[in-house]
Amino acid sequence: MAVSATIEKANQIIDEPSLAEDELLAELEKEDIPSHIREARLETLRQQSLQFKQLKELSFGEYTLLPDEKSFLELTTSTEIEHCVVHFFHPDFRRCAIVDSHLEILCKKYFNTKFAKLNVEKSTFLVTKLKIQMLPAILCFRRSIVVDRIIGFEELGNTDDFPLMILERRFAMSGVIKLSEEDDPSKKTVFGMKASSIRQRNARGDDSSDDDD
Repeated sequence: MAVSATIEKANQIIDEPSLAEDELLAELEKEDIPSHIREARLETLRQQSLQFKQLKELSFGEYTLLPDEKSFLELTTSTEIEHCVVHFFHPDFRRCAIVDSHLEILCKKYFNTKFAKLNVEKSTFLVTKLKIQMLPAILCFRRSIVVDRIIGFEELGNTDDFPLMILERRFAMSGVIKLSEEDDPSKKTVFGMKASSIRQRNARGDDSSDDDD
C-alpha cells in the first residue's frame, strides 16, 4: 500500500511541492542522511505528489454519493483505484447516518482510500446480487475484489456510539487503510516491547518472571 496521508497533507504536497521538499530536507538534515538516500527520498516525494494529483482528480478525500449502479461498477472495477470502501445505505435509517458521520471523517484522514455510498433504493439489482439483507452494509474492495463486509453494528460493539477507532481498525485488518504507528495497537510498546509481542507471549504461556519458585 502506498504511504498513507491525510487530505491536508496530500493537499500540501500537491499545492506546495517546494515547501514539502524543504520540510523533508530539513528533517533529513537533522538525521544526517547521506546525499544519495536524501535524493531518493525527494524523488519518492515527487512521485507521491503526482499520485496524489491523480487521486484528487478521482475525488479521493471526499465521501462520494454514487448516483446509480453504473457508477458503483465503474468505481469498484477501476484499475486506478486500489482501495475502496462503499456504504450501502437507506436515507431513513438512523444507523446508516451514524456510519455516514464516521466515513465523512475517515475519507479525509485516509486520502489513499476512496470512500463512497450508494442508496439501496437506487441499487436493487446490486443489493440482490451482493446478497445485502441488512443495513448498514459496508463493503471493502482491494483491486476490485470484495475483501470484507461489515453488516450492521454487531462487529462494531453492537452500539450506536461505537468509537471511530473500532471501524478504523476493522478497515486496517481488511487492508483498505493503513493505520499510523500512533493508532496501530500492534506498534504500541510497553516497557520497550511491542504490545503484539506481549500478547503472543501470553498466548504461549511464556513466563516473563525470572524468579525461581
